[in-house]
Amino acid sequence: MKEGLLKLLQLQAVDKELFTLEEAKEKYPAEISERQREIENAQGHLIDLEATLEELEKKQRHCEREIETGKVNLKEHEERFAVVTTNKEYDALQIEIEACKSSLSENESQLLEAMEGIERVQGQTGEEKTTFEEIRQTQQGRIDELQSQLNTMQEQVDAVQKRRKKVTKDIEARLLATYDRKKGRRGVRVAAVRKGACGCCYHQMPTQVRMEVRSGERGVLYCESCGTIMAWDEQSD
Repeated sequence: MKEGLLKLLQLQAVDKELFTLEEAKEKYPAEISERQREIENAQGHLIDLEATLEELEKKQRHCEREIETGKVNLKEHEERFAVVTTNKEYDALQIEIEACKSSLSENESQLLEAMEGIERVQGQTGEEKTTFEEIRQTQQGRIDELQSQLNTMQEQVDAVQKRRKKVTKDIEARLLATYDRKKGRRGVRVAAVRKGACGCCYHQMPTQVRMEVRSGERGVLYCESCGTIMAWDEQSD
């Protein structure tokens, strides 16, 4: 029985390895997705700024055209003063000129606003490009690393499964069934005694129980605290 329990310790070590690999197979895709979202979010901020910059530049060009057209219209209206003949025509022309000046003033204000906005957003865009590139390089590097590990993960799982099968061949069927039925605390189904305590939960064992585990004569013994199968190996005391 004692030898069988030692084999269970070997099996436990293999199963821990297998559990870690299986856990990684589930966690890695989630981490990859999260890191991709970080890249996409940073890129989204940059795209938004570039779209804002494009709109401001369009507004600048529009205002510049409107100003040029307004100046031409104002000049034409002012030249008509030379040909007006009545007060009514003069007053009407004066109103049109004031309207042209008002439009010019409005477009000049909007042009100044657009130019200031362009300068501000260009600075933000430059900073965002630097931030995005830093995030992209960092996250993509980790993504590539995780993906590379995922690509070989199944091969690693298969290799560990083969080792598990080899270990279980030397374990008595009834003992193996007892092990497989155990759920175990934190995935630990069997633990060696360490410093007179359970190697899983560190609950101090009575001297009599410790001696029985050491001898292996009473068959399978469980920790009275966590229920883990107890075993005695060369590092037990």
